[in-house]
Amino acid sequence: MRPRPPPVRLVLAIGATVIAACGDVAHPEFPRYLDDRLIVFAVLSPDSTAHPMLVWPVDYSDPLTGTVARVYRASDGVWTLVAETTEAVDVSRCGPRYGGLVIGVAQCLVPAAVLDDGASYRVEVSADDRATAWGVTAAVGAFHVETAVLLRNSDQDSLSSTWTPSLATHRYMASLRPRSERGVFSRGGEGWYIEVDDTSMTTPVPDDAIEAAVQPLTLDVAAFDEHLYSFITSGNGDTSFSVPPIQNVVGGFGIVGSVRYRSLAVTEK
Repeated sequence: MRPRPPPVRLVLAIGATVIAACGDVAHPEFPRYLDDRLIVFAVLSPDSTAHPMLVWPVDYSDPLTGTVARVYRASDGVWTLVAETTEAVDVSRCGPRYGGLVIGVAQCLVPAAVLDDGASYRVEVSADDRATAWGVTAAVGAFHVETAVLLRNSDQDSLSSTWTPSLATHRYMASLRPRSERGVFSRGGEGWYIEVDDTSMTTPVPDDAIEAAVQPLTLDVAAFDEHLYSFITSGNGDTSFSVPPIQNVVGGFGIVGSVRYRSLAVTEK
């Protein structure tokens, strides 16, 4: 089956007050004042040659000009430019991937490049009078779901599934596809899903997850690189004691990550 369009909008919930992080996972550190840094969300999907990136300034009152997005590939210790764009397209192009993050001051840039499974990529974004922001990720590899079986019984339904390995993947998340467009990988806990660090699972499934799922049942499996996984599984959006999620953008704020999705119709027994 064709990959399901990535509902990354469901996992990227962040406001103007965000944190900086270096290379690997890092501890949050709040900026004290508005400054010249950029907020960058670049979630790469190797299933596509187009890579929507959402960019906006920390200081909302100072719109961006001269924005440039570049993608580099690591080869023998050297970063080689593979994509570049200065064209800010309609922000609706970023909507399917980033959803609620598409705010009025944001720009959407879509560099085009074929990504190689497992290769390392550096995303770099600059703008006039702004600090350059960049982050590195590995392109998660192609995989496919081999089996998906829901075993019905009077006590507790259980779901079993296997899939092939995805190169450079840190964690998988699996879910029955919900009817709601909000999806299952939200940081607010909407929907049922399970995290898996291997290529198979057998798990109980609550009745409400089955009731809320699309019929006939479809299993969605997402493969995340470490950076995107760390982002979506950290942070706390509470208004009183908010803790921003882990990020990996250097010289700015946000996340550079990679994700891939596969699906299979569920067999019920």
